[in-house]
Amino acid sequence: MAAEDLGGADRCVQLGVTYAQEREAFGRRIGSYQAVKHMLVDAWVGVEQLRSLVWWAAWAADANPAELPLAASAAKACAASVFEQAAGTLVQVHGGVGFTWEHDAHLFWRRAKVDRLLLGDEAEHLDAVARLAVAGALGG
Repeated sequence: MAAEDLGGADRCVQLGVTYAQEREAFGRRIGSYQAVKHMLVDAWVGVEQLRSLVWWAAWAADANPAELPLAASAAKACAASVFEQAAGTLVQVHGGVGFTWEHDAHLFWRRAKVDRLLLGDEAEHLDAVARLAVAGALGG
């Protein structure tokens, strides 16, 4: 599910950047405004961090199963919030049309909200990451 959220979040950022490069307001493309740039970059940074965690979990599942619980918990802790941030950014960049049924932005946003419930509590996963990391550092 973390990998699915990565794909959704990545697509949200792509759609937001494309729209910001095309849409004009006050005689300028909205992507030239600092606030829009910062929202999109913040979402992109989250996507790239999640990408690293998902790749780590996939690698651990294949090459180092003992590391999988730590990697999976780290990916699950990050996935829903990154997807939710990216979907929210997509809605914001699109402005009024982002809230309508005519655009798919609301579908990403709704999926991100549901995935937050399906993946479980973020704090619980972060606690598991801390517990597993400390146990690994102490050799047990």
